[in-house]
Amino acid sequence: MSNKTSSASSPTSPSDASELSYGLTEARRQLAAEVKMRRDVIKPLEQALRALKNPHDNAVALYEASVALQQPAEGLALPKGYQATANNLRAFADAQLSELEFTFARDLRAAFKEQGIVLTGSPAKLIADLFVIEPDLRKKQVYISFSRQPAIAKKIKLDVEQVLTAYGRARREICERKVDLNGLIAELFEAYQRLLKLSGKAIGTRVGIVECYRELVLVRQPLSFRRTPSKQSFVDYPKTHFAYDMLELRRQNKLTHEGHRLNLGTATIEVTGDSTRAIFFATGATEGQFIKDIYFVSEKAK
Repeated sequence: MSNKTSSASSPTSPSDASELSYGLTEARRQLAAEVKMRRDVIKPLEQALRALKNPHDNAVALYEASVALQQPAEGLALPKGYQATANNLRAFADAQLSELEFTFARDLRAAFKEQGIVLTGSPAKLIADLFVIEPDLRKKQVYISFSRQPAIAKKIKLDVEQVLTAYGRARREICERKVDLNGLIAELFEAYQRLLKLSGKAIGTRVGIVECYRELVLVRQPLSFRRTPSKQSFVDYPKTHFAYDMLELRRQNKLTHEGHRLNLGTATIEVTGDSTRAIFFATGATEGQFIKDIYFVSEKAK
């Protein structure tokens, strides 16, 4: 009787249940991680298959899928020949993207021509007068710049009409403003003198172009801002406007004020990439100089 009792199975102890629970949890974690890794590959695979039905129109989606497929998670078991197929898909996607880039540029040229504007340059870098238009099909955006500065703050989609509209707006805001150049050179001279006064230097001393630009922005503020500075009364003067106005000052030879002539000091190579020390002044869409400092000299002293 006692032997039968002792041979009966004992109930599982709490420690045994805890170990089982831990083991199952760990197994679930590892399997879930593997499922996620496989899902991360299957999703772009399906995207690529859909895009391949019309690779030209779906070139961007095909490119995105090919990039993802070339970067599978480490440790994931892949089918034989997977990497070669992924590399071939990437090459095919790049070719389709280049073709789409050419087509988009062709359509842009045609749309601009209807407006009397001739676009020159390559499909990746189109030139419209003083502006550079750069379609980035990989990011599904178009960038418009002037004097190496963004001409439009908002994102521009890969749409011909949107690009045409954005270009027109940028041109109006930058190039078609009514600017009193005589008043501008006077304001620039005032900003220059303010900086000289702060440093105790004399006329003819070079001052940093970035500092002078910042001071010029303050000089140009209306009386309402000077009385009560606020965001509402502040009048912005973007670098694109400044760069264009400086171009116009030189084009129209409006470089003197009260017997003092404006001079520009070009930046050295190590300074050109530093936006805190130099500003690019365009003379064309892609031509121009990085300016480091400015100074006025008396014309009588020449």
